[in-house]
Amino acid sequence: AAAMTEPMTDPLSISILSLSGDRVIKFRAPREASSTVQLIHQELQKRLGLQVYRQALLHRDKVLDADTQLSELAEENEVELTLVVRNVSLVVTASADCTAKIWNWLDGECIQTLSGHGSDVHKVKFSSDGTWLVTVSYDSLAKLWKLSSGDCVHVLRGHTNDINSVAFSPDSELLITSSDDHTARLWDVVHGDCLEVLMGHSAVVNSAMFSWDGRLILTSSFDGDARIWSAFNGQCYRTLSCGGSGSMPLEFAVFSPDAHSVVTVARDGLVQSWDAVAGKLAQTLVDEGHLVNCASYSPDGAFVLAAFLDCAARVWSLHKGERIHILHGHRNLIRCATFSPDSAYVCTGAFDGVAKMWSVLRGECLRTFAGHDALVNSVAFSEDCTQVLTSSTDSTARVWNVSDGQCHVLLKGHSGALHSAVFSAG
Repeated sequence: AAAMTEPMTDPLSISILSLSGDRVIKFRAPREASSTVQLIHQELQKRLGLQVYRQALLHRDKVLDADTQLSELAEENEVELTLVVRNVSLVVTASADCTAKIWNWLDGECIQTLSGHGSDVHKVKFSSDGTWLVTVSYDSLAKLWKLSSGDCVHVLRGHTNDINSVAFSPDSELLITSSDDHTARLWDVVHGDCLEVLMGHSAVVNSAMFSWDGRLILTSSFDGDARIWSAFNGQCYRTLSCGGSGSMPLEFAVFSPDAHSVVTVARDGLVQSWDAVAGKLAQTLVDEGHLVNCASYSPDGAFVLAAFLDCAARVWSLHKGERIHILHGHRNLIRCATFSPDSAYVCTGAFDGVAKMWSVLRGECLRTFAGHDALVNSVAFSEDCTQVLTSSTDSTARVWNVSDGQCHVLLKGHSGALHSAVFSAG
């Protein structure tokens, strides 16, 4: 805000009168016939880097609509306004209605609807720096949106079949997508250019991720292999053949937090740990011989969860090399699972319309989140682990308080089933 105290050369000149911390700013704006509150919002966004949806403009304690003319507010040449910076925490939802929606989950307000895809939007992701949002659709396209303006700035074209996963690099400068077309693609976020096409898999590439430092990329495929690639030139460093010829498709592959090892989970329940540097098998952690419905890996690298077709999930300790819990409680197949950021909890969502939160160390069900009318197909924790976000094919998402298990906010507005929902970083 300090930068705004300097003389301004913009056509719409704003003079700061006072600051109260970083929450309230009093200022004067010119009273011109063509000036609107929306123009003030845009000017504040340019000068402060403050997203429009975080701005509340007041005149004499009344909140102003965006289309209000400044000439309506006073007879003087300038109008004194107050800017209140709103506390906004974002959620984005992806839907079969071909749109994504950005919400302030604190009050359930839909801030913006992102339209333009030609089919279901099924994956969404915020960049860690809060600048970007990416949407992925069954139209084989990914789109990059700038959160500060809500504009689609790049359409990422190149895949010839469905995109299965998307991830930002830790510095938010690169993006990796994986596809049914047997490839992964590396993109420049700022310019929207495809930098590299990662070719070598012989089947669907169902997951791709960056290492913690952004130097490496890990892909997994239905061909049964995981591959480690350079994020600088797209060269394949290592191929981890998880079952040889006739191997089952991989559900996913993930780096350990330090990227020194890789954990793979195959469709038949084979969980293996690999030396990422040498490209050699380090340990076979479990071979249940059952089909895996979904799987997840704890952020601290200590645990793996896999849900089988018996409506239960298993948790293994990677340090002990053994299964530590079987999580019983769902009345139908488990569709999704995720660990909390602190790795203390895991949340599962199922075809029974219910999500459950479990203690990782004790294997106990701590909360049951009931309220959806159909399949729960995604679950997510907030960064502070106080909230759980669920999405459902009943066209809604819900935010739940971890402390009491109650639904805090119902996010309702899509006209089609939801595929996923995620919290923003921070």
